[in-house]
Amino acid sequence: MSIRKLLTRLHLILGLGTGLLFFVIALSGAIYTWEPEFSRLAYHQAVEAQDKPVVSIADLRNSLEKTFPEGDFRTALYRDPESSIEVLLYAPGTYYLAQLNPYSAELIHLQDMNKGWINYLKKLHRNLLLGELGREIVHWVTLLAIPLLVSGLVIWWPATGRPTKDKFFLKTTGSAKKRNYDLHSVLGFYASWVLIFALLTGIYWGFTPVKETLKQLSGENTIAWEAPQSKATAARPDNDAILNRLIADYRSTFPHAAVRISIPHAADEAIHLSVIDPGKGLNAIDHYYHDRYSGERIRGKFRAGLSGEISTFNAINGLVYEIHFGSILGLPGRILVCIAALIAASLPITGLLVWLGKRKSKRV
Repeated sequence: MSIRKLLTRLHLILGLGTGLLFFVIALSGAIYTWEPEFSRLAYHQAVEAQDKPVVSIADLRNSLEKTFPEGDFRTALYRDPESSIEVLLYAPGTYYLAQLNPYSAELIHLQDMNKGWINYLKKLHRNLLLGELGREIVHWVTLLAIPLLVSGLVIWWPATGRPTKDKFFLKTTGSAKKRNYDLHSVLGFYASWVLIFALLTGIYWGFTPVKETLKQLSGENTIAWEAPQSKATAARPDNDAILNRLIADYRSTFPHAAVRISIPHAADEAIHLSVIDPGKGLNAIDHYYHDRYSGERIRGKFRAGLSGEISTFNAINGLVYEIHFGSILGLPGRILVCIAALIAASLPITGLLVWLGKRKSKRV
């Protein structure tokens, strides 16, 4: 058997064996590309901007103690004037995101992050709603999709000579069988060059040895990271005053960025502030730490530190997410990944029809 026939057989076996799962993973991924927009609508994050100061940490806490006293206040994310303040709350067995009006501290929306259609969509893409077993299945389907794509590209290339123009364009004439073959072959060819990046990043997440190997090669395991810690004192500080001062200072210093501030719980825990530029990626986030008792900045060699000091491994780790969902190229990249994923979801269907058509032809 020639290599080409062997790859054709491999393509068929992998396609039939993983087609349904690949369809679900690809379609859910295409839809989840728009999670930021869905969340803004579903979680009621949009508010009317007002010409008045935003509320304090104490205002947020008081509002939540009245409406959701069982929630453990962890972080507050201050965004642009037309967006709610987002508070992370821990609760037994789950966590919540609360959206509060930045000018009145009124609770707008409370979302259990283990429920809701957006979260189920994320879980469908990550683990097929089957927990750890589903996660393993997704990882292996992702891995098997690599030889599936590669064999498909080999089959697409003519057995002799170079591809002609008709290999690059969909035909509007001819039989339904021929048009379906073109949908599988031509669209599959174009989508493969985008999907390969999505699949490789998925493999990076899915298989621990891949990540550990990269850690070793990048020298991440040899870096002695420090842990930011507050210096505990006998005196009890006015934490709200320190938190309010810090959030005001950072929002004034970085007026065009979103700022997240953590609420320290342990005696030696530091206040953690993240400065997030909405127009840039995960690797552009700057992390700062302050003593919870004095408010003084804590400096050191931290794993999550300033973006200009990020390690090679952490830089790659951030890029993986942005490549997977296309956000590395902004909105055009997300559109490109969404279209490629939709095409990927169609390939098991058109491929099955191609196979059924060939079986029918052989019987005739």
